[in-house]
Amino acid sequence: MTFNPELDPELHGQGASLDPDRGSTHEVALKARYEEYCQQQVSILLQIIPREAVRPLYRHARTWATERGLHESKDPMSTLRVFCRDLLPLPTLEVWLLDYDAHRAAHVVAGSGWSPQTDAMAPIPVEYRRVEHEAEPWSGTLEVYRSGDGWRGLIRFQRGGEKGQFRTGEIFCEDSLQDLRTRFISFAAPTMSAFLRSTLP
Repeated sequence: MTFNPELDPELHGQGASLDPDRGSTHEVALKARYEEYCQQQVSILLQIIPREAVRPLYRHARTWATERGLHESKDPMSTLRVFCRDLLPLPTLEVWLLDYDAHRAAHVVAGSGWSPQTDAMAPIPVEYRRVEHEAEPWSGTLEVYRSGDGWRGLIRFQRGGEKGQFRTGEIFCEDSLQDLRTRFISFAAPTMSAFLRSTLP
């Protein structure tokens, strides 16, 4: 049986739900990922619109943005993107969070081929295991990222109730994310303990 670390009440309390008063790094990352999702949907819409439809769409966007004080005369693409985002039936952040928690791996795969930045994809937690070491409970989280044509991953360990974390080096390299997850899930308890010991000082 596997667990989602962001949903484990013993570790995180409320899963991926956001508390505006906390302002944690995790919450900031989730909001950023939601913004990337919205930008991706806008980009997809603009890619599938016929070329002859772009000009009239921009006219509508300019009128709409001008009425709301949002028109960027020096950046027409910005005006068009803002209009398209309003046009699309995108989920609210709260609804997106529920789906992200329920289908984490699918979100990772869907977003891996697109990014508004040229930086490498940051590792994302997708699977969770409980580990016991010297009679103490630990969590082992599989973190993955896209690299070239394949997926790479590492394991992040954290002792229950503590902030300190320990990470392995890059120990996974598979063609598909599912293959990588399957390999992680297949590790027996002694193997997970051995990886944990290798990260400790």
